[in-house]
Formats: sequence, structure tokens, C-alpha cells
Amino acid sequence: MSHPLMVETHGDPLGTIRQLLKTIWRNAKLEVVLTPTDDSAEIKQSPSLLNSPDELESFNPFKPLMTSNTARFIPNLLSSFGNKQKIGAVLRPCELRALQGLEKNFRLSTEGLLTISFDCLGTYPLEDYNWRTQRKGSIDQLTQESIQFAKHGGIVPYRFRAACQVCQSPAGGDAHVNIGVIGLPIRQYILLTFKEKELEGLLTSNGLGIMRADQHLMNHRSLTLAKVIERNHRVSERIRQGMADLFPTSFEQFVETFAECGDCQKCMQVCPLCAIQMPIRSESGEYLMEEIVRWAESCAGCGMCEQVCPRHRPLSTIFSYVREQLHQASIAPNLPSRSLLIH
Repeated sequence: MSHPLMVETHGDPLGTIRQLLKTIWRNAKLEVVLTPTDDSAEIKQSPSLLNSPDELESFNPFKPLMTSNTARFIPNLLSSFGNKQKIGAVLRPCELRALQGLEKNFRLSTEGLLTISFDCLGTYPLEDYNWRTQRKGSIDQLTQESIQFAKHGGIVPYRFRAACQVCQSPAGGDAHVNIGVIGLPIRQYILLTFKEKELEGLLTSNGLGIMRADQHLMNHRSLTLAKVIERNHRVSERIRQGMADLFPTSFEQFVETFAECGDCQKCMQVCPLCAIQMPIRSESGEYLMEEIVRWAESCAGCGMCEQVCPRHRPLSTIFSYVREQLHQASIAPNLPSRSLLIH
């Protein structure tokens, strides 16, 4: 990992990020870039595939709406372009985690893919997003409301989707290029880190003010992130306590939860981890415990499943709960016995 860098924004963090991405695109000689959001009023169920750096002029990574997980579309994109061409993908932290899950579980080759991640300030449910956009007058105004509170960890979280309210990893950090805004005075500076020091060469000829990160600002960022994660953990605990009867008491019961859904599979159809292979069933039609547990253990926490669940189950919190139990029991990647209880 390279040393963290600060980039001067001169009061225009969005413009600065767009300029950075244009520079990286040209220096990396990317063919196309996959982005999760844009600045249009159109509600899209799939990410945007940009063909020119000039199309980044309207790119808005902080548009507080998420209707699909970008990672779900990457396997087909890599397959269609081949690994000889360079492709970029701009990902939220949960989308990057989903991509890492695809690499781990299905040995997805991401050769030729340059990943760019950014801190997530939270996203609204679709209905709430539409209402707030109309109330604010424009998407830009709604975005500005989100980013102006970045230094303090974002706005009041109860407005967000359930998955964002309980997210334990809102910061970018594992991509090739990472853009940080949480805990920072982003009208002055944003944070930039690279997976490898050699990747700093992507910043040549950018015309931006770049300097080594100030330790005081880095300390404030760390404290702010810790507060956000603690706050989200408390929200998760309240949800668990208020809906205790919906949480499984064993892995067997967890699997049975999906058996009760019949052939719905809406949650699996939007899950990025099911993009390559859906959980396998036995000849009798029952889901295999090994498949469901692996799915839960690799959950990226994006909440796409919860958004489409016709039963309105708190799937984000349930998956988070099961994943924690797997980690605490130290049984992953070994699979649990059918009698193992979740405490």
C-alpha cells in the first residue's frame, strides 16, 4: 500500500474527483469504465458503462441511490472484453467486497481490471430518494446535502436503506485506487490511497494539488470512521432485539428460511454472489446447507436482497448476524454441523 495522499479540492470535491478519474483513465489506458451511478434523473437497474473519459463530466459517485450491485455485472463484462483489454470499475465498498467474494468462491479472474473505490455516505430507499430529490429540487442538491456532512460521518442514518444503517465497512480501502471523504473537510481535501505504490504513476499530468496526508486529518478520519461503525453496530443491535423472533437459532433453521420461500429466489437473482452460480439444491428441492452457509459467510452487505424481498424480511441484518456467528465460532471456511446453534 502506498502512503496516503491528500488532494486539494478548492471547494469542488465532485469536480476534483472527476478530474482524478479522467487522469487515471487516460494514464491506465482503459477501454471502458463501469460506474454504479450517474447524475441523470433516470432510475437504472444496471450500472453505466462509460466509453470515454469525457463521460465522467456528469459522474456522481455520491448520488445517494443504489438500485443494483455493480459487481454482479463484472463477470460478464470481463468475459466479453477478455483479459487483454484494460477495464475500470468504480465500486462502493460493498460492491468491492462482493467482487472479492466472486474471486474467492468462484476463482473469478480479474486480470486487466482496475478497481476504484470510494467512501460510501449512505443511500436512500428508492421511494424516499424520489421524494427527497423533488423536495430538494435536483439530484445535485440532494448530493450536496450528503457530502457536506462527510467530515462528521454523514447525515442522520435512520433515513438510509437498512443495509446502510448497519454497514460495518463504509470506507474504501482495498481497491487499486481508493478515494476517502469520511472524516475529512472535503471542500479542502480528499484522501487518495493506492494498493501498490507503483500505481501512484497514474496521477502524472493531473494538474491537481497533491501532497502527503496530514497526520492530524488522518487521526480525525480514523476517529470518525470508528464512531460511524459503532453507531451502525448499535442500530444493528436494536434491530436484532426488536425482531428477535425472525432470527434463526441454528444453521438448519437458517436454511429452512429459504425453503419456506418456495421458488421466489428474488433475493438470489439480485445478489452479486449468485451472478456466477445460484445456491445449489438437492434432488428433493431443498437447499444444501453448505451452499447457503457459504452464501451467508461471503455476504457483502449491499442489501440488494432486502430491497426485493416480497416478505420484507430484514435480510441485511440476518445475514450480518449469521456471518458474525460464523466468524466468532472460527469455523469458516470449514462448514458447521447441522446441530450447531447460533447464540
